[in-house]
Amino acid sequence: MWPILLKILSIIGIVLGCIVGLILLLLLFVLLCPICYKADGEFHGGDKKIRVKLRYLLGLVRGDYIYPEPGNIVFKVAWYTLYDSGAEDEVEDAAENAAGNVAEKETENVTGNENVSEASGEGAEVKASGDTSSVSKTVKNVDSETKTCAEEPREAADAGAKTATAEKPKKEPLKSPIYYIKKAFESFKHKVIAKIKLFYKEFNFYKKLLFHEDTKKLISIFKKQLIKILKVIIPKKGRCNIEYGTGSPDTTAYIFGAYSVLFVKKYKRYIVVPNFEEKMIEGDFKIKGYFNLISIIVKALPIVFSKKLRLTKARLDRHFENMEKAKRKEEKRHDTTLGALEEEYSVS
Repeated sequence: MWPILLKILSIIGIVLGCIVGLILLLLLFVLLCPICYKADGEFHGGDKKIRVKLRYLLGLVRGDYIYPEPGNIVFKVAWYTLYDSGAEDEVEDAAENAAGNVAEKETENVTGNENVSEASGEGAEVKASGDTSSVSKTVKNVDSETKTCAEEPREAADAGAKTATAEKPKKEPLKSPIYYIKKAFESFKHKVIAKIKLFYKEFNFYKKLLFHEDTKKLISIFKKQLIKILKVIIPKKGRCNIEYGTGSPDTTAYIFGAYSVLFVKKYKRYIVVPNFEEKMIEGDFKIKGYFNLISIIVKALPIVFSKKLRLTKARLDRHFENMEKAKRKEEKRHDTTLGALEEEYSVS
């Protein structure tokens, strides 16, 4: 009996080992497979053209972006299309055309009813030779009936148009990537400002924490590893000849400083000229590059497993715990004072 059990256990172990091995191989394939990207564009006055292609897992995952407006974003996994902004626009256009056709038919029915009412009114007037009062009554009845028949389709058409516009609002055209970057930067800036206002009372603590030796070393490690990650992501091949200006000299200088740090070894192929006087962008570019996830993870590990990060987090947690204790203590004191005041007023 024992040999049979051992054989069954060995088979189960082999199956589990194969499953674990396949999972590890799949994980290594996902981490080691490069993410390839290619982009090119032209900027001349008001004309802007940008094309971006993204490939991952040997082309199983694909993404394409085309600008100018209205633009088109397509994201596919194998043969299945997860997202296609152009197809959505076509569906919306077809729905709008269908709603327009329905409205036209209803207006045609309304005009037909009006013509019928006019003809019936004329016939009633011709037949009426003796009693003018009865003729006038019949004409009034016919007119009222035709008005109600004409008003009902109009009201239905107006209601249908309103519901169609309410259910399917018009989709705004896609903006340029610079617009979305600026929008993300603005939202991030507002969040940072909100955090600063929230912790304004604890300014002295954060100032002390920022100038602590452990925090300074953590910031230096973060900067060093971030530059390494960006150097992994930057294009391996390409060229550019661009003159740009953001309208703000300090922002233009920051962008040029980041460019100088990242492209210091490839300055001959990438020519970027800052314009500190006006807001503009002129030139063209073409880039190709690739990177894999494991290289980014390896570069980020020194930050995650840094002892300085753990010490800084422990200081922050301790400070938040003290804030919560002080808050609970203040609430308890407030409740006791309120209770004492209530007892005093009830006795009096």
